[in-house]
Amino acid sequence: MLVAVEAGHESRSLIAAAAKLARRSHAQVLVLSVRERDYVRGFAWDVRQPGEIAATVSDAIYELQRLGVDARGLIRTARSGRVAEEIVYADHKHHADEIVIGGSRRSWLGGFLSGSVARRVLRVSDLPVVIVRSPARSDSRDPAPSGSPRGARGHARA
Repeated sequence: MLVAVEAGHESRSLIAAAAKLARRSHAQVLVLSVRERDYVRGFAWDVRQPGEIAATVSDAIYELQRLGVDARGLIRTARSGRVAEEIVYADHKHHADEIVIGGSRRSWLGGFLSGSVARRVLRVSDLPVVIVRSPARSDSRDPAPSGSPRGARGHARA
């Protein structure tokens, strides 16, 4: 089983779902994060920092092993906009039998305008794809818990 994680994003629900599937089928998990790289006029730069990507993969492996699942990690590099194809390629190269990937809770229009790696993987893969939706979030403009001394926008109340 291949679990595709994205650096910098909350992946607790994705890892929990992958662990449940892996335990049920006694599967080994390959945790994959794709290092997205932009190229312009001979210059290349990573969209995310390599250390952040490695930490995400390491944290996912640790959590899976803590839940009793045999897991290993892999980081691959792809051109910006080709992440889905790289995920499917890695799935075939490492003989995984399914892909588990996180999906965002964007609206249909938001997903269409900004693109969705999970939807693209679903479209280009010939293997089963499980999309794990992230849990619903509270209003992102209110980072403080209710009853805290901070107001709705994070300003201290007078």
